[in-house]
Amino acid sequence: MKASAATFRVLAVVACGSLMSCRSVLHTQVSRTETVLTEREKRHMAGLLDDMAAGWDGMQHGRIAVRRQAEDRYEHALTSFLREWNYHQSPRYWLTGTVFASKQQSFQIDFDPVADPQREVPPAQIDQLILPSRMKLHTGSTRAERPGIGVPLVGHIRRTSVARTEQPFLPPNGGNLTLTAVMELADGPADVGKPRRCRLHLHNTLNIAAVKVGHDERQLAANFTASKQLALSRATLLPFTLLGMFHPESTLGASQLYCMDVYDPRRIPVVFVHGLLSNPHIWLNAVNAINADPELRAAYQPWYFLYPTAMGVPQTSARLRDSLRQARDHFDPDHNDPGMNRMVLVGHSMGGLLSRMQTIDPGDKLWDAMFRKPPQELNVSDAVRERLVSTLKFKPQPEVKRLVFITTPHRGSNIAGKGIVRRLASLIRLPMDTLLMSRQLLTGNTDALSPQIRDWGLYAFLSLGMLSDKHPFYQGLNAVPIPVPHHSIIGQLGKSSRFSNSDGVVPYWSSHLNSVASEKIVPCWHGGVERPEVVQEIVRVLREHLRERGSPSR
Repeated sequence: MKASAATFRVLAVVACGSLMSCRSVLHTQVSRTETVLTEREKRHMAGLLDDMAAGWDGMQHGRIAVRRQAEDRYEHALTSFLREWNYHQSPRYWLTGTVFASKQQSFQIDFDPVADPQREVPPAQIDQLILPSRMKLHTGSTRAERPGIGVPLVGHIRRTSVARTEQPFLPPNGGNLTLTAVMELADGPADVGKPRRCRLHLHNTLNIAAVKVGHDERQLAANFTASKQLALSRATLLPFTLLGMFHPESTLGASQLYCMDVYDPRRIPVVFVHGLLSNPHIWLNAVNAINADPELRAAYQPWYFLYPTAMGVPQTSARLRDSLRQARDHFDPDHNDPGMNRMVLVGHSMGGLLSRMQTIDPGDKLWDAMFRKPPQELNVSDAVRERLVSTLKFKPQPEVKRLVFITTPHRGSNIAGKGIVRRLASLIRLPMDTLLMSRQLLTGNTDALSPQIRDWGLYAFLSLGMLSDKHPFYQGLNAVPIPVPHHSIIGQLGKSSRFSNSDGVVPYWSSHLNSVASEKIVPCWHGGVERPEVVQEIVRVLREHLRERGSPSR
């Protein structure tokens, strides 16, 4: 008892501290201040272009060893030039036709200000360029890279009020695009005194694999990991874990789908859904594995769903459903994009339940499991009645064609009923509308509620309560078949028989489904989403999805 009380006090301190210190993560970012390059800055940068030009010219002829040295010189100088220009002036304010003059010669930098972002991103869309070479990979993270010509970059887009309006699915910490810079140089100017023409390309490396250099086609260098490490930054997303659990109302405004790349109508969205007391950072290794595989990289675009994990499964499922519809209407208003029509959802733990709820048509089964009276006989306001009906009676999302469950409690877990979990639940500050809904149900409808809900009170409407194996929700859920192919990845601790085993949180009898297309048992605990065995199975299923229905035309 003493140990449990001490643990409870520690959790309370951590939770309250996080609430006080993490509210800034939801703030809108501001644009970089517009600046103008000084002549002194231009002269210094022109010296870097001198070095880059010497490297470019040396790449065009000579022995292989000499050309490789020239390429190293070219890329080193281009890296230095871009770093300086980005430091002194945001790419958003770069002007095509800018001239940089040194004592030896002058250079005119041109670029396409209205390029197609599917192939080349205009500098005007980018607030900052980040060099992957200056980033530190997290220990244990997989790395997805490709050798070749050019300078890999991350094009960062700040999440300003304007950007949020134009790109409503931009992640909370802004956009982080996978780019590679190549500067093409024309032959020296025919007229003495005229600048040498240079053309800057910020290639969208997800779609461009090779470029022309002189008369040769060369593989384009790429770093696919850096942009995703920033997009799934632990430092940015960790506060959502605690806020979403203990103060969910503060993160509801950020609860939605997020796209990590420029939307591609040909690529299949694979939506990652995290679990209880977690955040999307856990998917970094899986996303890297997709980008490291040329076939999967060409076929899929990773998205993620961020949500406050204190809320009940029906309410959060409805939020995911709404966000899927909004994304479809925004990116594919005609509902005919080949990739969007073959969406895959990958859910961990409670995220698996949310994913499952996108594909089923429950009819009255969920409602009847939780209530003893029809909606019209409940003593609640019209707003509460409408909310309850929309979260328990709904139609499936037709674009979702496959599910991957990772340690998902399809029949709940007995851990959710333990005393320490109930103490943890007492720290949660629910949104006011959820509190009002719960109070209306519990005070004026005791005869209409399932006995378990009536006895548990408010706890029955929290995610912690709904994850209990005794919650009536599962009676309704498991009475509804899953109409799309689905796969299970199940953790196992110890060496006891499969049916008596557990991942430490969810027992096998809860995570197992007879209807699965495949079931993979991995030797890991409940939270082992980042384990290689789990990532490999996700990759295998995504390949199977392509084989069964054919890759989208590219």
